[in-house]
Amino acid sequence: MTTASHTNLVAMRFTDGDIVSSSGTTWRRGLRHAGQWGTLDDQHISRSDDAIRAALASEDGTYTPAFPTVYRPLPGTSCATREALDALVFRPATGAVLYTASLNGVQSFLGNDHGVLRGNPTPLNLASVRASLQGTLARHQRASITYHRATGRLFARYAVADAALHTHIYVLTAS
Repeated sequence: MTTASHTNLVAMRFTDGDIVSSSGTTWRRGLRHAGQWGTLDDQHISRSDDAIRAALASEDGTYTPAFPTVYRPLPGTSCATREALDALVFRPATGAVLYTASLNGVQSFLGNDHGVLRGNPTPLNLASVRASLQGTLARHQRASITYHRATGRLFARYAVADAALHTHIYVLTAS
C-alpha cells in the first residue's frame, strides 16, 4: 500500500478508519473506540490526534486515509455541478493530498468493497483541487462528488470503460 510521508501531509482532521504507521507500530483510528487511536496487538495505550501528528512528524511516519465502501453513498454534501464546486470554501485548508483507489470486478468478486490504492499520493494546492474536481465532472457526467466538511475530505467516484470504479479522496491539509 502506498502512503504519504510526513513531508507531504499535515492532516487537518482525522476520521475513524485512518491508519498511521511509525517506528514499526501501526495505529488505527476507531479500532476499539470511536475517535481514539489503537493498535491490533493492544500493547500500546490509545493515542490522541495530537500524539499521532507528532508520530507523523517522525522520519518514518506514514498516513493512509479511510476509504469509503462502494455499497454506500459517498459521505458529505453533493457537489454535482460546476457552480457547486466553485462555491466550496476550504478555509482554513492550504492544500490537499490526493489518494486514488480503484476497484475492479475481480476485487469485488473476492470481497473487496473499498478498492486498492493506486500510485503515490499527490500533494495539490487548493486551485489544483478545484480544477481536478471540475475536470472529473466534465469527463464523467455521472461522477459523484461530495465534500465532507467535518472530516476535511472531498470524494469523487466514477466508473471507467474497463469496468473499474475509481474513487478519489482529497484529504485537506494545513501547513
